Amino acid sequence: MNLRFVRTSSQKRALSRTGSFTISNFLAAVQDCVRFAFAAIAHRPHVSHITTAFGLSFVKNSVCVAVARLLGSRVLLHPHCSYSVLYTERSRLWQSYFRQVIRLTQGVVALSREWCSLGSIISGCQVFELPNALNLTQYRDAAIRHMAAERNGGALRVLYLGYLGRAKGSFDLIEAAAELRLKSVDVSIDLVGDELTPGELESIKERIQALGLSESVRVHSFAVGSAKACFLREADIFAYPSHHEGMPMAVLEAMACALPIVATSVGGLPDIVHQGINGLLVPAGRPAEIASALYNLCLDGDLRSTMGRNAYQIAREKYDIENRVEQLVEIYHAAVA
Repeated sequence: MNLRFVRTSSQKRALSRTGSFTISNFLAAVQDCVRFAFAAIAHRPHVSHITTAFGLSFVKNSVCVAVARLLGSRVLLHPHCSYSVLYTERSRLWQSYFRQVIRLTQGVVALSREWCSLGSIISGCQVFELPNALNLTQYRDAAIRHMAAERNGGALRVLYLGYLGRAKGSFDLIEAAAELRLKSVDVSIDLVGDELTPGELESIKERIQALGLSESVRVHSFAVGSAKACFLREADIFAYPSHHEGMPMAVLEAMACALPIVATSVGGLPDIVHQGINGLLVPAGRPAEIASALYNLCLDGDLRSTMGRNAYQIAREKYDIENRVEQLVEIYHAAVA
């Protein structure tokens, strides 16, 4: 099998501006589509595997879908976002456009089970479930440390990795921290990432200051490599209070590090966080319930340890990237069958 990667997204934009409709993003999208078209003309792929997200990303990649079909390629569309944010919560006009794009494809590669209902909306649409996966070896040291119950003492550390903003539950987690303080729980929270939309980072810092949480809730810039590994290694609990999600890599990374998870029951999160097994699920937008879940884990070291071990086991059994290669090849064969 001959694979060729074509980049269809700019790596120069600030994360907070990705997916929004601006002139600069529009011009970058045109360049991305032209780059894809030239690659498709040059290589004439049997299958074009096109990833997408919401907003401008979907519009741009729908053009790539049309180009691929015009050139005789079969297309698999791979959304890296939740079904609700890309379809069910959108306008009727957008939903109609979405359905027309999907009908041009040979199927949808889905991160989670929530996408399976697509077949009932678009007759004949094939949905191939392919959850995210990762190379577990780079998280082994952190996992060993957590499963050995090695702690340096002091406040328990709760970690969040990802975009920061209202839609990601950042303000909910801050309000939960205030409730934990009222319960005299010795806990610190690290929010690590860039703002989701311009201005939200400043609002987050202002809210932390207003609640008097500057000593226990800290905001850090986007972290990769050894910096991210350090955060994961030092954490005791991983929190992911997002209001909508596909299947976040950050949660899989935390599981691979043997961390217990507190997350919202949205998108693909219930597929990877099993209630009472490797974490606790709460409704989105409920700070009091986030606080309650964190409180239970903070007070029960045995529960944290058990859930962390279960998280690692689930990551090893279901989300090791080595186990996904054959599955992806089978999906490609199905697309051309």
